[in-house]
Amino acid sequence: MLRNKKILLILLILFSTLLNGENLQSFLSIATFNSQDGPYLETYLSINANTVKLVKSSNKYIGELNVEIEIFNNENIYFKDNYILTSPEFIDSINNNIFFIDQQRIPLKEGNYNLKLKIFDVHNKFEISHTKSIEIEYSSLSISDIQLVEKYSLTKNNNFLEKSGYTLYPYVSNFYPKEIDSITFYFEIYNTTLLKKYLINTYIEKFENQEVFSDFDKSLRKTSSLTECNLLSYNISTLPTGNYNLVCEVKDSNNNVLKTKKIFFQRSNNYINQKYAASTFSNFTNSISNDSIIQFIDYLYPISTNDENTYAQNQLKYNDLDKMRNFFFSFWYERNNVNPSIAWKNYYKEIKKVNKAFKNGIIKGYLTDRGRVYLQYGPPNSRNKIDNASSTYPYEIWHYYKLKNQNDKKFVFVNSDLATNEYKLEYSNVLGEVSNSEWRDRIDQDNNPTFGDDFNNNYINPK
Repeated sequence: MLRNKKILLILLILFSTLLNGENLQSFLSIATFNSQDGPYLETYLSINANTVKLVKSSNKYIGELNVEIEIFNNENIYFKDNYILTSPEFIDSINNNIFFIDQQRIPLKEGNYNLKLKIFDVHNKFEISHTKSIEIEYSSLSISDIQLVEKYSLTKNNNFLEKSGYTLYPYVSNFYPKEIDSITFYFEIYNTTLLKKYLINTYIEKFENQEVFSDFDKSLRKTSSLTECNLLSYNISTLPTGNYNLVCEVKDSNNNVLKTKKIFFQRSNNYINQKYAASTFSNFTNSISNDSIIQFIDYLYPISTNDENTYAQNQLKYNDLDKMRNFFFSFWYERNNVNPSIAWKNYYKEIKKVNKAFKNGIIKGYLTDRGRVYLQYGPPNSRNKIDNASSTYPYEIWHYYKLKNQNDKKFVFVNSDLATNEYKLEYSNVLGEVSNSEWRDRIDQDNNPTFGDDFNNNYINPK
């Protein structure tokens, strides 16, 4: 029988710098397979070392996480475990830019289950939870789940990452940045003995409309067996930015699809399919006048990267309309290569809202601090607007319950110039935004902070 196993790996991945020990960050993926001993579940848990509280131990720094796993169905608990996961050793307590991985293999009978996994930082107050649905049915012709693979090697010594003679290091994410130029995956096919001969077909399709990319399509002829193991890879260096499914199919000799299994993934890539993009470019840009393209490009600044903003300003400076149109199309094509026009139209609707809601006598709404925050982060979950407080300037507190990997985030805007009605962003607890230690003083009209309970309640408990 398979026994519950744990193994700790180090997966070197570059990622955006996060504050150490803040907002514990982890990713969980799962896959089920079959074996001579019965079905089993594999869990792949990836932890961002920079978000774990590290403590000194024998001249090294380590982190400790308490991991709880529970697999249940209705009121019945089928598996429960609790263990301490120890990080690798580090020479410093900060700037440890790696993810470390915990993998487990858990025997399960056929059926439908729910998985709940909780992680507690032993040396900090932070915790995080993951939930997954599990479906296991391998009694007839079937395909295992698709396991995404970061790298692999021939197995020299038995280990718990081994399948079919290969040691498979899991890729614990559904996101493939432009720096990664291949997608490697492993899956198994069971109980094909009645087919004699059959076909395995794998391909990449668009998530939105199931359009198959002809450059990413493989077929393999096979003969019947109890278990067929497959380790395959696609070069995705030319796969444009977008949402996709990786699809595996079993077909009979008449090309009828008998079984299908899919896994979703996202791709970020600067490459543009020229043939497809040519007609899209024409349709997208023909309706935009020369005067409008200049203004439309300027509208992009709240949602642009630093590089995109620099490039856009250069195009506006040199007034090259062709390059402006190319940039504007590329900007939206990278964000939605299925229908960039829809992406732009949806954003333009928000621009109109912002220009109406936040304009003042001097500048348009999208150039104000409130307009920029609204366009960059979306509408807040709550907006507390105070216009008539006796001791403070008019101010607004915007509250976001969740922004990407950050929770309970706020923006404080203050109108200290009543003539222009311009609300300046004075403080935010969002990473990368204004964080002024004297921000409360900016609200007080008399430079003598007497906020009282009203202000404190508005900030601590925004409505």
